[in-house]
Amino acid sequence: MTRRKEPVITIDGPAGAGKSTVARLLAERLGYTLVPTGAMYRALALSVMRSGTPAREGPELQAHLAPLSISVKAGRVYLDGEDVTDVVRSQEVARVTSEITTLGSVRAKVTPLQRQLAAEGSVVLEGRDTGTVVCPDAEVKFYLTATLEARARRRRAELSAVGAMAPLAAITTELRARDTQDETRELAPLRKAPGAIELDTSDLTADQVVEQMAAVVERYRGDAGSRPDVPPASNRLYTVLKILAVGTLRTLFRLESTGRENIPATGPVLLVANHSSLLDPPVIGGAAGRQLTFLAKAELFEIPGFGGLIRRLNARPIRREGVDPGALRTAMRALADGQAVLIFPEGTRGDEGVLRPAKAGAGMLAVLSGAPVVPVYVKGSGHAWPRGRRVPRPRKVTVTFGKPLRFDGERGGDRKQRYEIASREMMKAIARLRDGTTGGARRPQPESYAGRSK
Repeated sequence: MTRRKEPVITIDGPAGAGKSTVARLLAERLGYTLVPTGAMYRALALSVMRSGTPAREGPELQAHLAPLSISVKAGRVYLDGEDVTDVVRSQEVARVTSEITTLGSVRAKVTPLQRQLAAEGSVVLEGRDTGTVVCPDAEVKFYLTATLEARARRRRAELSAVGAMAPLAAITTELRARDTQDETRELAPLRKAPGAIELDTSDLTADQVVEQMAAVVERYRGDAGSRPDVPPASNRLYTVLKILAVGTLRTLFRLESTGRENIPATGPVLLVANHSSLLDPPVIGGAAGRQLTFLAKAELFEIPGFGGLIRRLNARPIRREGVDPGALRTAMRALADGQAVLIFPEGTRGDEGVLRPAKAGAGMLAVLSGAPVVPVYVKGSGHAWPRGRRVPRPRKVTVTFGKPLRFDGERGGDRKQRYEIASREMMKAIARLRDGTTGGARRPQPESYAGRSK
């Protein structure tokens, strides 16, 4: 297949997962055409209901469908010229839609139109089979999920917005039945498309979901200028200088590492490490088996010559005060590109062996990206080149990589609380590496920290 200049984006998932809202927002953000495939099926269901045509396969249904005109303009759906975008959101239309989408004649009516709309790219398709049946060759595929409770609340809000009211329990029961029907039907059952990125939207706002999606989409867009701050996946200068640096580090600091197998060989990964020395980035980069993207304090990039060099070696600036949105976007984009990103959650250098609470941005990045998080502990760098010393001195340095953590499945509490939990857990994991314990072994006591998260 010839690569399109602009990608086709598919968004699938069960009812109430938030597909319609995020698809509209994503299309607006990218300047793409929205193709609400689910609304197109609902328009046919509305027509069937109005005409009294039986919602079953047969000549009567086929005759009814033949003359119908379904069109999409500016993300709105028209049935024989009538804008039915809002009308088709009722529960009754949703019920009939689930019935007719299993019928071959209905799909034969809609699928070719959907493919025609997507042919040139620059489109966002939203539905249940857009990535598996309608556009299996789509460049970017998403699959949205959410808990049944979250989906029921959203559906009730949608109904209320159009003046329809229904008990939450009834909506929950209907969604559960709809899930079973969609997942078990013979024709185009609800499935996650191969290669689709799954996003659980239960505790995310629509804007947060769109932010994650947009970061993924940007690598496919034709405008190279839209991603000026994301390092390349493979950097020749990095490769050459790493060979030289590793030799020097082994000679001066007897650099050793353990746990390199805990870093995924491919795909996105976030490395989080303690920070007590200027040596930390090069020793971690030298010990890791993959090229890393570093987030470093912005002041370093103001040093003539040095700032340009570290930028060419995949370093990107971050402000240390509060959460830096620009740095967060850069890291999210790099992770969306499948890269390995190294951050120092503590923000600034501290003393050898002393861990401090993580900054808020570290937990936010871990939760929003959904990438595996590998804790890293560097021992000895704070003795070799501590704060206040102008040049390093020979001391042994070891780097330990722990087993990956996951924070994308965290539940409970508000977003800020989830970020704080992730920040605390990553520092606890680093402390376990420092103390020589792993996994389910002894958890560090509060005294092991120089301070506590508030």
